[in-house]
Amino acid sequence: MMKHFQLIRPVLAIAAVLWFLVSAMPLQADDFTLESAQAAAARGDARAQFYLSRLYAHGEGVPQDYSKAVEYLRLSANQGYAKAENNLGVFYANGLGLPQDYTESVKWFRKAAEQGDPLAQFSMGQACEHGRGIPTNELEAIKWYQRAAEQNQTNAISALADFYLGGNGRLPDFAKARQWFEKAAALGSINALNSLGYIYETGGLGVAQSQPQAVHYYRQAAEKGLPKGQLNLGRAYLYGLGVPMDSVEACKWFYLASRNGEGIAQHYLEELEGKVNYGDLPGKPLTSAQINEAVSRATEFETAHPHKH
Repeated sequence: MMKHFQLIRPVLAIAAVLWFLVSAMPLQADDFTLESAQAAAARGDARAQFYLSRLYAHGEGVPQDYSKAVEYLRLSANQGYAKAENNLGVFYANGLGLPQDYTESVKWFRKAAEQGDPLAQFSMGQACEHGRGIPTNELEAIKWYQRAAEQNQTNAISALADFYLGGNGRLPDFAKARQWFEKAAALGSINALNSLGYIYETGGLGVAQSQPQAVHYYRQAAEKGLPKGQLNLGRAYLYGLGVPMDSVEACKWFYLASRNGEGIAQHYLEELEGKVNYGDLPGKPLTSAQINEAVSRATEFETAHPHKH
């Protein structure tokens, strides 16, 4: 039976996570032009040097050149500019414009993190959690995640919440996990909404089980276009978890989740369409008319929410 949702914690390679962070940092276009940045950098302005490193990393107005980006990053970082220190750590972690070196990446992350840079604090948490360039140390990882989370760094908030869900032999603390997922959701994290649904569906230390509350969060995640939220809302309707049992409505959400790349949703669709029998359905497969109705509802949702799929 596949009635119970299993939270799949994303385990991303640290390099992939860190490159996302450097890519997400906006260029400060209002502060410099290419010409003014070059002039200021020549005078030793650390912010201008950092700005030029971003231009070369992205290929904005200049040819993309990671080696040139590293050159400017190093000039800026050697003056103690925290953002440059963090990004130099990112370049070492990813092997961009220089040999990959996790030990050197941690050296630069730590410099920036100790200055209070939230991205660097998150990077330190990642390094400590995954043992890249530094021995694995979960307590240190939590310390750095918490420092970044207290500055509303959303990746750190989600990482911290995941820690409190348990795993790898850790005892879960759902009350603390809920606290951080609620903060992440308030900052716009759709995945956090789905995780809150899981917490209430499962119930655990500090959080009473509540299927209606679980559905409340799954619905928000689903309507915002999260495939896993759509899958879980479909399960709720299929089994009557916190809502009246409705196989057609379940099929609608499974269609949406499947179209958005959620593979498990296809498993449910095949059973509802009568193509296979895994023993997961609480009733009979749907009729052709019911399947058409589900597809119609899914299409109506996509039409009404063009950016939610």
